[in-house]
Amino acid sequence: MKSNVLENNIIVIFVLLLISFGIYLSFIGGYGSDEDTLPMIYVFESKYYSGTFVSSRFTGNPVAELGIGFLAFFFGSFAANLVTFLFLVFGLIFFFLTLNKKFEINELFLFLLLCLTSPILFFDNIEPIDYSWALLFFSLGSYFYSKKIFELSILFFAFCIGTRINYLLFILAFIIFFENDSKMYFKRKIIIFLCSFTMGGLFYLPIWFDNSFDLSWLTAARPTDQGLLGLASRFLYKTYIATGYLVSLILFVILLKYFSKLKRIKNKTLIFSLILSNLLIFFWIPAEYSYLQIYLIALLYIIYELRIKKLLYLICICHFFSWFVSISFLEINHKDNTYCGPKNAISAKIKFQVERGYLSNYLKSREKISCWVHGKDERSLKILEGKSLKKQK
Repeated sequence: MKSNVLENNIIVIFVLLLISFGIYLSFIGGYGSDEDTLPMIYVFESKYYSGTFVSSRFTGNPVAELGIGFLAFFFGSFAANLVTFLFLVFGLIFFFLTLNKKFEINELFLFLLLCLTSPILFFDNIEPIDYSWALLFFSLGSYFYSKKIFELSILFFAFCIGTRINYLLFILAFIIFFENDSKMYFKRKIIIFLCSFTMGGLFYLPIWFDNSFDLSWLTAARPTDQGLLGLASRFLYKTYIATGYLVSLILFVILLKYFSKLKRIKNKTLIFSLILSNLLIFFWIPAEYSYLQIYLIALLYIIYELRIKKLLYLICICHFFSWFVSISFLEINHKDNTYCGPKNAISAKIKFQVERGYLSNYLKSREKISCWVHGKDERSLKILEGKSLKKQK
């Protein structure tokens, strides 16, 4: 009994240390290394100063553009990073609560330990970018749906769609496959989805109008220059990297060994539908690793549900090991090998390499914001220093 209490206390302390470390990195992280951050902030600046409509990317992500832009504009990079990181933590909490009726604090911290040690989930959400924003709204919508508070569920699903439009597929999968005690007619599920879709779609009216009612803005640029083989190669390699160098092998062996246990997982159809839908989206556009966040969270939830603590701790150790050391089996050549150039892979060859881990890469990448800052005007200097971007009167 005492050993279990000690074990649970250690898990809680370690999770709290991870969260504290995330808050510290939010403070020192500046405006990050993602090339989409500054365009997102500029959307808010443009509306604030001139009322002019602009979009940060193809579809734009209106809710996150306004939210992150507001935080950066009035409070600086620390606020934008901190809110983004905390959205990850609360998104994971509500995801867990949605799938677990009985709230057990020790079980929650065990799941958080699995997720927060994942370098993709941890480091990619200490950037002023929209992944965790969509996750939180999706988790809140799912949570209220599970509690049959459908009005709030539709509202948060709409915010989720307004943050990242690809979450439409995840919302549809959740509404259709979520297992509840009472039987809900399929017709009602479709109505709830259509209400969420309609409300969420309203966020995209400005960009639709701006494109003269054309829908080409819905299609992002895809790396199709190397054909289907190139897409498949990127998909497989990046999925493997996002899952983890060591974790991928362990999961393959373990899931085969304990395949029969998967049948006992509640909402297993939902969880696998989320994984499949995320993988399909990623195959369509295998770009950033964080496109796979729902896949990673659902996969780690399966590991949690297997209830094999030795396996769970092994996954956490492998996750944490990759913070400091990365093992690669491929040497990838990029079209532009300069520091600030886009990382478009053109070829690869098998080569075993031991490289620096995610933590070192994260700290090194804090300098990359300078790649998208030109000139030495007041705004540029504030960006480099992570300060509030509001002009001083």
